Amino acid sequence: MASFEFFYDYTSPTAYIGDYAARAVAARTGAQMVYRPMFLGGVMQATGNSPPGMVAAKGAYMGKDVPRCAARYDLPFAFNPAFPLKTLPILRATLGLEGDELAKFRDACWSYIWGADGPKNLGDPEEITALCQSIGLDAERVLAMGKDDALKTKLVANTEEAVKRGVFGAPSYFVGDELFFGHDRLDYVEALLAA
Repeated sequence: MASFEFFYDYTSPTAYIGDYAARAVAARTGAQMVYRPMFLGGVMQATGNSPPGMVAAKGAYMGKDVPRCAARYDLPFAFNPAFPLKTLPILRATLGLEGDELAKFRDACWSYIWGADGPKNLGDPEEITALCQSIGLDAERVLAMGKDDALKTKLVANTEEAVKRGVFGAPSYFVGDELFFGHDRLDYVEALLAA
């Protein structure tokens, strides 16, 4: 089965859109989307990149473009006043969960930060607890994953791998060794998967 990788951090509103758009690519092509959580702050620091909001003109553009892109996919969207969020605990928990629990948690994180259930600050343990309760997960277990040393190491490894492979922001996709940055490049991902 063909596959493609999706490197992301929940703090990125374009990765929220990119997750939705990439699922449609996976459905149309029959390819498996492999989720690869990474710490975007670490990627930015390692590559010398800056968040769009740090460049006035780019930040102003993103303020118009992100809602426009969300509307294109009929996705609920609101800018999160807690941006940039402290996502390390939920990224680590994402790496610790599996199966249906993982899928429910990942979807809820997107919705709580950028979508219909938000905007909430998932850097706050109380908000993480509320999210877990809303989807039937043990909040204490999830919060413990956010501090787990093995999951810290795994997230660092994902982030370092992303940088080594050329990632400089999110969302980033790979088909094999070919990197595509941004949800607006998913047509290239789809074409390569279909080739």
